Amino acid sequence: MLKNKRNKSRQSKNNKQKDAETISLKDGWEIINTRGVQPFLERVENVDDPSIFEQTSIPHDQFSQTYDTIFTMCIQREPYNFSNQLYLKHSECLTTYYKTEFLPKLKDASQQPGVSYLREWVKRWRCNKWAVDGMQRMFMYLDRFHVPNSEDLLTTSEQGYHLFRKEVFSHFKDVARTCILTCIRNERDGEEQDRDLLRESIGVYVELGRKLNKVELQIYKEDFHKALVHETREYYRLKSRKMLDDMSCPAYLKKAEECIESEQGRLASYIDKHSQEGLMTATRDELLKMHEKELLAKDTGIDSMLGRTDSPDAKIARDDLSRLYRLYSEVNGGTNMISEAMKNHVTKLGIDYIQKSKDSKSQDHELIIALINLHDRFLNIVKEQFQQDAQFQKALKEAFEEFINKEYYVSALLARYANDILKKGTKIDISNLENTMQHVVMLYGYIRDKDIFERDFQQYLASRLLQDLSQSEQSERSMIGKLRTEAGYHWTSKLEDMFKDIQRSKELSADFNKTHGDDYDIELSVSVCTTGAWPTSSIPPVKKSTEIVPICDKFTSFYLSKYSGRRLSFQMDKGKSEVSVQFNKTTKKIIVCSTYQMLILLLFNQKLTWTFKEIYEETGIPTEDCMIHCQSMAHPKIKVLRKAPNSKDCKDDHKFQINPKYANPRARVNIPIISLGKQDTATTASDMEPILRLRRHQMDAAVVRIMKARKQLKHPELVSEVVKQLSNRFTPKPIDIKKRIANLIELEYLERSEEDRQTYIYKM
Repeated sequence: MLKNKRNKSRQSKNNKQKDAETISLKDGWEIINTRGVQPFLERVENVDDPSIFEQTSIPHDQFSQTYDTIFTMCIQREPYNFSNQLYLKHSECLTTYYKTEFLPKLKDASQQPGVSYLREWVKRWRCNKWAVDGMQRMFMYLDRFHVPNSEDLLTTSEQGYHLFRKEVFSHFKDVARTCILTCIRNERDGEEQDRDLLRESIGVYVELGRKLNKVELQIYKEDFHKALVHETREYYRLKSRKMLDDMSCPAYLKKAEECIESEQGRLASYIDKHSQEGLMTATRDELLKMHEKELLAKDTGIDSMLGRTDSPDAKIARDDLSRLYRLYSEVNGGTNMISEAMKNHVTKLGIDYIQKSKDSKSQDHELIIALINLHDRFLNIVKEQFQQDAQFQKALKEAFEEFINKEYYVSALLARYANDILKKGTKIDISNLENTMQHVVMLYGYIRDKDIFERDFQQYLASRLLQDLSQSEQSERSMIGKLRTEAGYHWTSKLEDMFKDIQRSKELSADFNKTHGDDYDIELSVSVCTTGAWPTSSIPPVKKSTEIVPICDKFTSFYLSKYSGRRLSFQMDKGKSEVSVQFNKTTKKIIVCSTYQMLILLLFNQKLTWTFKEIYEETGIPTEDCMIHCQSMAHPKIKVLRKAPNSKDCKDDHKFQINPKYANPRARVNIPIISLGKQDTATTASDMEPILRLRRHQMDAAVVRIMKARKQLKHPELVSEVVKQLSNRFTPKPIDIKKRIANLIELEYLERSEEDRQTYIYKM
């Protein structure tokens, strides 16, 4: 019994000690509030005065007493655990602080909105951060144990910012936003502003969202960003309209660039970076996008700027174009209208050049030179002013393709220009032949029906090679190399074969003259042209005169002895010869002329006078060619032949004879081939027939090639494939492809499917 009494006595003593250590809610909060919370909040009010703020710092022992009291009240056993009550007291304390200090002062400041209000707005936010963060350190134990073990409770820090949003921010955010936007508008109008203050004012919207869980930038975007973008649009909508009415296009672009740079400066200085896209889009839309069509259509717009690039103020115009591209490249779809305008401008210039060339009926090279200069100019603009933008490269390509391919006029002139720059004694002023050849290939690349240009170029090359008129073999091969890069190997391989033929022919002629040259009074040089590599000629062989028959027959035997199984025929339409002519007893000249003219001159060994009809019947030279060569020798500036009557026309009964009064100081006289009229560069139906025939073969081959690989194909797909395969040579028309398909069905290469008549099946 005594022992039990002692135990009860000890237990009673321990309970009394515990009761003495228990802190009541009233007593504990009194200590916390008076020793910690209120002194701290009073200190926070002096946050903008560093001297007072430092002097009113809470002593360490006082802060420790506050922290320990909170700790003790949170670890007491129930019903003396006051964690939840302290959490509520924490919120109540901050709410009271906002209502007594923040709201009255912000309300007073809002009576005079502007910079003074923003200073108070920024101060309240700084005070709030100090208050919330300081209170969070005091009530840290709640965050460590009470909040994690309770449902739907925020940390003391987040709760503090949540209360600020509810009690303060929600009431004054609109006033602050209005003040900020007013300051921005004033700055746009040229009035200097406190950018540090504006940055801190806007920062309230950003920082508050980041302090709140799952809110982040939502507050900034909803309560400030939307209004900022709207205000920006409205400001520049009005400003741009006035600028557009008062300024030229270049001046407007300069001012727009200044406005855009100023907005970028604001973003760098005080507007949050998350507004960059919306703010700059709004600025560019109102300054640039909304007025693009009207701006470009001004008298000083895109056409004027492009036109001025070929004038004394070209540098200024190029700067304007650079600015135009620089600004609109940042606008979604902004360069579409500019590239289209450039395309239309270049197309119009090209069409004007072509029409001017036709109207003047000049067959000189002014048009090709003008087109080369035009392309050079705009290619440089695309590279430098439009920064090699693929869209502008495409626009330039489409422009040249549009006017060059309207008809075959340009293609014919380009082939003739290429011929003249590669001929001996060219009269074209060329400073850099390689560069000029590159320009020719560049224009060739824009020609869709390349086979027409290639036919003309090949014919000119054949004439240069056969008549030894090439300026240099190196230049010819360089030109072919450039064409191969653009056109591929198939066509240029024929050109290379032509060079091989000429080289072999020189070796053959040297070998023949070495072996049989002493047997004849004639020196023979023959160019043996392989069929297929050279342009096909429909000119019938002429009648060889008795003077040249023996040596021609001898060469034929010589050639066939080296190459058995081949057939050799003489074509004299492109040859060249030197003929010794005795005009009178004292006058003897070497006449350098065509082989046709040689055949005509040799007739006068038989008799003195020939009628025109007798000449073309005796030689077999086609009538029109015979007329040209006779008239060339009878021309008043040449007078190798004498014609009766002395007229420009040439009829069957007109008579020709060697001119006995011929006089020329030169021992060797070149006879140029005159033109009986203006050379027509238009491609006639007869000229096109060989090309059309070749195209039909190419379409047949493409259809068979595709169907052999695919076995079965629908009509639209087959047409599309054929166009794709042949587009680098020419652009076949769907109706022509359809005709070739029908022809191949008749030839039993293809057949139609019984289930679907639009489907073709390969039969072979």
